[in-house]
Amino acid sequence: GRILIDHVEEHTVGEVLDRGFWAGMTLYPDTKMTPQRATDVIEMYGSERIWMNSAGDWGCSDPLAVPKARIEMSRRGHAMSLIDKVTLENPFTFLSQSPNFKVQL
Repeated sequence: GRILIDHVEEHTVGEVLDRGFWAGMTLYPDTKMTPQRATDVIEMYGSERIWMNSAGDWGCSDPLAVPKARIEMSRRGHAMSLIDKVTLENPFTFLSQSPNFKVQL
């Protein structure tokens, strides 16, 4: 799929994935999707076509939200392969569909 729906939450991620789209979880420290809630979503829906990204806008945001989610996932006992998939590999796979994306892992 070449479409990513961002800002998914618990009540929208299933529909996005069921329709074959990628689901992006933009993490915020207090509102919307926190690192803890994002980890809950991964536990409920798995890791296919899902990624996490940190908010960095004019509201309350935390550029370290993804590293904090990685810590939360590790604390809950998730394998590093799963953690890497939703925070590194899935974004890389999706963005690599564009010939303008030139990052190497």
